[in-house]
Amino acid sequence: MKHAVILAHPRGRSFVRLLAETYAAAAQALGHKAELIDLYAEGFDPRLQAEEIPGADAGQPGPDVAALRERLADVDVFAFCYPIWFGGPPAILKGFVDRVFTAGFGYESIKGGGLHPLLEGRKLISFTASGSENQWLVESGGWDAVRVAFDRRLAGATGMTVLEHVNFGGVDADLDPARVQEAVDGVRKVVTDLFQPE
Repeated sequence: MKHAVILAHPRGRSFVRLLAETYAAAAQALGHKAELIDLYAEGFDPRLQAEEIPGADAGQPGPDVAALRERLADVDVFAFCYPIWFGGPPAILKGFVDRVFTAGFGYESIKGGGLHPLLEGRKLISFTASGSENQWLVESGGWDAVRVAFDRRLAGATGMTVLEHVNFGGVDADLDPARVQEAVDGVRKVVTDLFQPE
């Protein structure tokens, strides 16, 4: 299997980066291919351009998006790693979805309304981190917001299957090393449980 590990965090060293690197290493340890795509490090521009908007003039992807789509064409699993900020993913990740997963890659528009998914059979998995503890995230409605507006919406439009979304709550600069190790072990376990050959 081929995994695209999409990292959306501006810091070169972060808890979220550790999750992404752990995921990639765990997939590779199972004999899978895993490519880490660091949106910030690659200078990805999240701004959807006017000429890219699907419509009567059949929007065309910019050269950067066309290159990314080529890299992602044979991916089996899209693994998103990002912080939950203000109840959602960072703007760069939303922009990545807006520009890359739209018409021509994620779906085809149906005249008169609706979508025809183009990524059926592919998988979506997410690992996130939040400053808030998970219980507060759930009680405040933030967890449902991310799961419905981002995970389920993306999967529904593209035909992908959501495998898992694991959030590590209470992440701050003083995070206990034992909790960091627990998170690393947790990511490895999820990858092994989901993708280990039988």
